[in-house]
Amino acid sequence: MVIEALHVGGSAWSFLPVKNSLGGVWHNIVQVINRPVVGSRRFRDYFRGSVGRGDGILFWLDPWLKDVPLKDVFPMLFSLEVVKTCSVEDRLRGEFLWKHDPELPSELTELAALNVAVAQVSLSDRKDDWKWLPDKAGIFSVKSAKQLLETVDNSNSGFVLQWCKWVPIKCNAFVWRAGLNRIPTIDSLRRRGIGVGDALCPLCKSVDESVEHLFTSCVIASILWQKVSRWCRIPPIFAFSFKDLVEIHNGPAIIPRVKHIIHGIIFVSCWVLWAARNKVVFSGMEVKVDSLFGEVRSLDLSNFMVDI
Repeated sequence: MVIEALHVGGSAWSFLPVKNSLGGVWHNIVQVINRPVVGSRRFRDYFRGSVGRGDGILFWLDPWLKDVPLKDVFPMLFSLEVVKTCSVEDRLRGEFLWKHDPELPSELTELAALNVAVAQVSLSDRKDDWKWLPDKAGIFSVKSAKQLLETVDNSNSGFVLQWCKWVPIKCNAFVWRAGLNRIPTIDSLRRRGIGVGDALCPLCKSVDESVEHLFTSCVIASILWQKVSRWCRIPPIFAFSFKDLVEIHNGPAIIPRVKHIIHGIIFVSCWVLWAARNKVVFSGMEVKVDSLFGEVRSLDLSNFMVDI
């Protein structure tokens, strides 16, 4: 109750709320739990809520249906949610409370996917609990956590990038570094002990910045990916991790003759997003998704567009 009273609130929606300005023991605990342990996967990603009654797990903010909170999977719907701290029970036994009914194509796409996902869930009289994923029984132990950490090879994150030959080398190099979590996002700088003030994403100002958030779940990125997918005439782009994003072109829905085109467009879009982020941080410029999309479309695709 003390932790909740001190740290819950503000716009940094998270199932591990923390106000960095307060410091202290809880702040240190959250830093450890949020720290990447295998590649870009954080220690917190190995816990998942197991729903019983649904009154003890937050619908949007806790990871329960997927390995990440639903706010990261369905960012457009989360922005429309009125009660962002609602429980699973609130939404499965009640109704969604939207600021306005979903109406944009991207909102309706997310809503359809959400309805399919939650249709598989049924509530019971069992108390909600949490599972530790590395253990088959779901029970956390120091031994299993130690075994997990011992599997980490610090010299190799396991991220192998397929470079794209027709885009600028700088784009390939950037995506490679981002996949290794080696670009100076706010969470990366803080892990190195560099004080950077506000931890919120410079683009959306709603969630702490990280590689995963900036390129997969930030509302600016989400809208850009929807525009890119419509332009390329491919299914809507939804990625749960940066690795998923840069491997979109290998998906079964992408026809073989355009895989290399989609591959390059994703790389350049990531570069454009990062450049826009830096303009916000260092020049205070306003980000407009249409302008970002225009930069992506300005690519010289004259030799490739015939295939799309």
